[in-house]
Amino acid sequence: MKKIAVIGSANTDLVFTTNIIPKMGETVSGERFEMNTGGKGANQAVAIARLGGNVTFFGSLGGDLFGEKIKQELKNENVTICIHDSQMHSGVAQVNLYDHDNSIIVIPGANADFEERFLEEVEARLDEFDFFVFQLEIDINVVDRLVKKIKMLPNKRILLNPAPAQRLTKSLLENSDYITPNEFEIEQIGIDADSTEAALRRYPGKLLVTLGAKGVTYFDQQQQVVTLVPGLTQLNVQDTTGAGDTFTGALSYALVNEYSLKDAIRFANVAAGLSITKVGAQAGMPRLKDVEGMLQR
Repeated sequence: MKKIAVIGSANTDLVFTTNIIPKMGETVSGERFEMNTGGKGANQAVAIARLGGNVTFFGSLGGDLFGEKIKQELKNENVTICIHDSQMHSGVAQVNLYDHDNSIIVIPGANADFEERFLEEVEARLDEFDFFVFQLEIDINVVDRLVKKIKMLPNKRILLNPAPAQRLTKSLLENSDYITPNEFEIEQIGIDADSTEAALRRYPGKLLVTLGAKGVTYFDQQQQVVTLVPGLTQLNVQDTTGAGDTFTGALSYALVNEYSLKDAIRFANVAAGLSITKVGAQAGMPRLKDVEGMLQR
């Protein structure tokens, strides 16, 4: 089985469900509280593992209760872990759920602490893996450095989920095999184009633009046309937190298992759609049988 490395963030999500969004200076009573393992890197690793992928998560955690809980929960999900034990506190995110949508405040903590010795340890293991997944909740300079190292090795592929969106270096744009912004992030990541279609044509088969419930669009190199792969519709939406991470994980799983790009996107769209029918970023991530069952229907 081919091996996937997810290199990125891990947080503890403190999830508040409310039917009232407080104004500045206001205190309101919410409806429900949950504490879950999150962070884009950890979420994407769990999404891959739930589908049966062979995945290792590389990240940085503090020596606190949150960090220990994250380690144990990743192991429980069959994610192999390689962790830097930071002197900083583990990352934390406050997730506010309101009217089936979310707003999030992230405190990076240890996610900002990829020290040199740990980076060298990661670099020494790069050749073990076939596919690499990155996000931008860790230092973009760390991502850039590792991507450059990976591209020096044969037969490796890289997926970059550029979130939170920021301007990418030229080398990241060139060296990533797949980049997955939403339509509002194209300009933020440094792609100067008059339209989404123009951006897709500039990066055929590489730039995959997510459109929420509408699906994902990309430029099909064989057909020489911009293609939309629709998402699932008529869903009982409970929580959109983690849908993008589910998409990224499922897309990575499908690509490393040699799905065509269109079929990989369709597979990932279904996984992401299923994930929003349950509350919790990781709680809603589907198993392989659930995705395949929905695809058959």
